[in-house]
Amino acid sequence: YHKDEKVIATYFDDSFNRTLEDGTKSAPCPLNLIYQTSLQEYTHMKSFDCPVTCYDCANLCRVQAMSVATADQMFDPTMQGCNAWVFCTNPDGCTNGEKTMPGLSCTLKRIPLDNPDIQKQMRAQSSGDEQVGTGPPLGLVAGGSSDFVSGFCNVRETCVN
Repeated sequence: YHKDEKVIATYFDDSFNRTLEDGTKSAPCPLNLIYQTSLQEYTHMKSFDCPVTCYDCANLCRVQAMSVATADQMFDPTMQGCNAWVFCTNPDGCTNGEKTMPGLSCTLKRIPLDNPDIQKQMRAQSSGDEQVGTGPPLGLVAGGSSDFVSGFCNVRETCVN
């Protein structure tokens, strides 16, 4: 875990109404996210069931950030909301440090833009250098467990005046 990360939500199949040992329950799903992509008055709605693949998790991260983007920030999803995701690929659960996550769970996170891993990813995308900053961010999963797939979303250089 990054010391400065904020967990937005963790989703897992809650059909058995499970509660983890630490009291964690799945965030409610299915969910409908409403977002706007520009200053036009058009809004979009996207429905999500509980994510069951890493693609679902990455897509949910992307749309969650768009759903909390605000007009005063020109609906820029890089400014707030999800910018990192972690998906547990082991159906029996994944150990991350001292915590075990449910199998096939998706955790959405926000890491501040001044974090070194986020800065490295931003520089790589703005320079077009595919060799720099690609791959899972260091520290996103404790000990680099192979039971997890993780990545960034909505990470790019932002426009400043």
